[in-house]
Amino acid sequence: MRPPRRASRASDRAFAIDGAAVVTVGTAICVASDALAFMTFLVPAVLALRFLAWFRLPPAERGISPSDEMAFFALCLVLGAGNDWNSVVRHRIYDYAVPHDFPSVSSIPVWMLLYWGMILRFVATLCRWRRLGPPTCPSDEVRIGGRVVVSPWLKIAGELVLVVATRQMIYAYYAHALLSWLPFAGALLVYASVFRLSRHDRLLLLLAAGAGPAVEVLFIQVGGLHRYHLGWLGGVPLWIVLWWMLAVLVWNDLSARLLAARAVAGDA
Repeated sequence: MRPPRRASRASDRAFAIDGAAVVTVGTAICVASDALAFMTFLVPAVLALRFLAWFRLPPAERGISPSDEMAFFALCLVLGAGNDWNSVVRHRIYDYAVPHDFPSVSSIPVWMLLYWGMILRFVATLCRWRRLGPPTCPSDEVRIGGRVVVSPWLKIAGELVLVVATRQMIYAYYAHALLSWLPFAGALLVYASVFRLSRHDRLLLLLAAGAGPAVEVLFIQVGGLHRYHLGWLGGVPLWIVLWWMLAVLVWNDLSARLLAARAVAGDA
């Protein structure tokens, strides 16, 4: 059997670059989210500086080529912005409270859609940050009853089923006091049972459970960025806390596989 390709670990400098980009925009949201022109200028400028700094890293610290990095960021942008647009514009499970560019098309400002790409790229970097001790290769083990099946495709399919199922449930029950969060809790239990959690997974869960909702509270209470139904936790609903946890687990696995597939030879 062909051994799986290894995903490189993110260096301290790579982590600092992506972290600085996300924190810079996040800080701007807290102080100037209602300044559409300023945010529309700032976010692309920060993104351009992020790429400039990233491209100046040695190849061993980048892990993938510049062209693959551009393609990976484009994927992060499509996934992050697409999920946000689908949730806000199509299903109205929450609302943005800041000025936006094209009211007839979207209630989300373009700069926020760009920011989602930066967020997903940062989370992928965080998951591979060497200080957190990420595994060399994602685990392919799937536990079905008493059996252990080793199949990357089965694991990926199972993860996608959990994501799609929970998204469909929240579209239908975002205003329900129980059914808004119960499917996410169930999905986390299924994930832990079927795929088992490594030490690295558990560490990411703790970070997601703490940092994700904390940032959301800042954006809501300080930046006035958006509004949720059932915002019990400083404006944040319980389902968002659980969604961050599930999403980070799934994105950790999928992003590591994507980055490993395009890893620069010798840098893994």
